Amino acid sequence: MSVFLDLMIQAAYYGVVLILGVFVVSFFLKGFFWKYVKVRLSFGRKVLVKIRSQLTDYYAIGRIEDSFLVYENPNKKSESQSDEIRVSLPPQKNCFYRSLAINCIDIDEETFGICTVNYGAVTGFDAVKYSDLLTRALMRPAENTKVEKIILLLLAIILVGVLASIFLGYSNYNSIKTMQTITATITGSPTLI
Repeated sequence: MSVFLDLMIQAAYYGVVLILGVFVVSFFLKGFFWKYVKVRLSFGRKVLVKIRSQLTDYYAIGRIEDSFLVYENPNKKSESQSDEIRVSLPPQKNCFYRSLAINCIDIDEETFGICTVNYGAVTGFDAVKYSDLLTRALMRPAENTKVEKIILLLLAIILVGVLASIFLGYSNYNSIKTMQTITATITGSPTLI
């Protein structure tokens, strides 16, 4: 009996964590999550309407009725405004797109017009030129890393130190030899070196 009770408590803990996770995700996505779930569960009968305003985008759930897009007015501020907004769909123009496995449409908030993206302005693409540029970028010589630069700097400092010590030792040796020669000349004794 206690094993069953432990399993139920553990399942309750997992359920609480799952529910809190879903609510946190829906809070951060600002209303997109539940609307996406509703459209996804409608199996194509509903459309996700992305309403574009000047500062931000927000979402509504719409449906198609007799070549009209009908969706609930998310900014209804007074009783005189209608609950639903009807937007006429153009006859030959496909304004729907698929995103996250659902049908979506973009609507402008001020004009209630359908927003479509025109990709016709993208011109002048030269595949050979960009391929050559990418090949040159991939084949360029590797730059020295910080560690390699530090090691080279330390080696240069050590080399300068060794050369300086050899120079100072040689000049010190010459000065000692000169001093012994002068001393030997004055005293008349032979030099040691």
